[in-house]
Amino acid sequence: MQTSLVNIVSLQVLLSLTCFQDVVEAASGKGFGDNIHWRTLDDGKKEAETSGLPIMLIIHKTWCGACKALKPKFAESKEIAELAHNFVMINLEDEEEPKDDALSPDGGYIPRILFLDPSGKVHPELGNKNGNPNYKYFYSNAEHVVSGMKEAQEKLTGDAYKQGHTADEL
Repeated sequence: MQTSLVNIVSLQVLLSLTCFQDVVEAASGKGFGDNIHWRTLDDGKKEAETSGLPIMLIIHKTWCGACKALKPKFAESKEIAELAHNFVMINLEDEEEPKDDALSPDGGYIPRILFLDPSGKVHPELGNKNGNPNYKYFYSNAEHVVSGMKEAQEKLTGDAYKQGHTADEL
């Protein structure tokens, strides 16, 4: 009887730790800054819909050199951290990237940063204006990310977004 109780308690502890690990991994910046409130794709889309905030989505791989180079620049930027409060921030690494063509508007290269409206629709016009036009969603430094975030915030929030969104529905 006592062995069974020990096994049950051990199983409960293991399950609790597994759930805790899932929460920690979802909240982890994965190198892009633990000071930013990161969400999973599903949780982020739900939050954006209810909050009305646009989504900033980063897709990257652990083995990618360009991703590794961007991480410290992104994580150390105080301006990105400040602007992040105006977005639902989603960070997808490796196998977390869904098989969705909408998230690869001009190819599956990495890293990619996409901006989505609160309904979860990708806005392909919001790319890196300072980067290579063949890779519109590739950002290599914090300054370009900040510029993209400011443009997305302007176009996907407040009156500018509501006017454009209403016109889409008509």
